[in-house]
Amino acid sequence: MLLGLLSQGAWALDTCQSSSPVGSWCQVSIAKLHPTQAGVGQLQVDETARELVGKSAKQLDKLMKKKEIPVVIAPDGGYWLVDRHHLTTALWQSGIKEARVKVIARLQDKGSFWSQMQNNHWAWLKNEQGQPITPQQLPTRIGTLPDYPYRTLAGLLQDAGYFQKNKRAYFVEFAWASWLGQQMQWQPVTQANLAASLQQAKRLACSRGADALPGYPGKQCSTNPPRS
Repeated sequence: MLLGLLSQGAWALDTCQSSSPVGSWCQVSIAKLHPTQAGVGQLQVDETARELVGKSAKQLDKLMKKKEIPVVIAPDGGYWLVDRHHLTTALWQSGIKEARVKVIARLQDKGSFWSQMQNNHWAWLKNEQGQPITPQQLPTRIGTLPDYPYRTLAGLLQDAGYFQKNKRAYFVEFAWASWLGQQMQWQPVTQANLAASLQQAKRLACSRGADALPGYPGKQCSTNPPRS
């Protein structure tokens, strides 16, 4: 149903081109978007997908305007998604094939592409455990992103106000996800134990052991003082 609504032209935008101006909005096939992170929190994706059910084309259009999906155009004309991987994955899983995106940069030097991406915090070249990966090890399509359960925990912590995210810095949640996994000894995180795991993560987020992480402490920690 969502796909049918969107096909009626609710997102009447020009199709993205390699020459699309920086700062412009355009429409692109989600299948053409390349991830700049190695995984997503699938439980969080599933929740977002449930929230999309029943939305009208007008409501979806409003959502896309509010939750900006930023892309960088590479020297070869490829489109690299630098944020909103969870939302984009939820759209894809819901049967939506195209997305409204905003071009935030167009890089032209192939030799310095990845250094520029990392210097601008537009790529997270680490796995769930925080170990470095190469650009070639990134999944090539949105639909192939694996589940990082601790990324779900980190996302829920952020939503609950346990750490603050600078709007200009992407991927902060991944630093928290790998740290939480280490602290919790990578115990399985499932829908069945999500609530209990989140309570444990909240206690950890307000401990002094988290003080080196970006965004520490969150506003919720004012009522949950840091503990050693």
